[in-house]
Amino acid sequence: MSIAPMNATESVKQFIAQPQFPCAGAKTALAKDQITVKRYDDMRCEGNNVDLLADIYEFAENFDLEEHMYSSFVCVFDQPETFSEIEFEDALWAKLQQLHDIDCRLNPWDETVSSDPASTNFSYSLGSKAFFIIGLHPNATRRSRKFHRPAIVFNLHAQFEHLREQGKFEVFRDHIREKDAAFCGDKNASLSNHGDESEARQYSGRKVEADWQCPFHKVNNN
Repeated sequence: MSIAPMNATESVKQFIAQPQFPCAGAKTALAKDQITVKRYDDMRCEGNNVDLLADIYEFAENFDLEEHMYSSFVCVFDQPETFSEIEFEDALWAKLQQLHDIDCRLNPWDETVSSDPASTNFSYSLGSKAFFIIGLHPNATRRSRKFHRPAIVFNLHAQFEHLREQGKFEVFRDHIREKDAAFCGDKNASLSNHGDESEARQYSGRKVEADWQCPFHKVNNN
């Protein structure tokens, strides 16, 4: 079940408000009060999936690109605090799979992106809306991913496509990468340009191996 969001919301705001925090989109969302935060119990618990999915649906349903550009949905989990990077990655993909297993009975995959996590056009989809996923947790190697509780950030892909249409995406991306290198002390070797590798490799924040295979699979309900 979801828990009162007060402390979780303030924690997320403080995290983004750190001096030199690299994500310009998150900074803008914070300034516009467009960060939706929900708090849940254990990330490994399947009992919170229905509530979490309903909250994501509500967020996506209320989103208007012209009015709410730079918006994020953040789900913060109370437990566990002791994830290693591998354990967090496993739990992240398990949660994304569980949500999809429910969602696929109700909604088709966003047709603008691929459902194959090995594809360079892959993006995660819920409610027929594509999302870019950002994982946060206490034991992340990179400072920009190190949050005091496990958390998953859902960013609607339509926002990035809007920036591309305006010819602003590359400048936006490169600015964040430069700031991230300064904030964390080195360049993020996990990052690649859109179309070079699957974005699934970036979701957990861990520098995955060259032969890493994403555990997620789309369920076909014909």
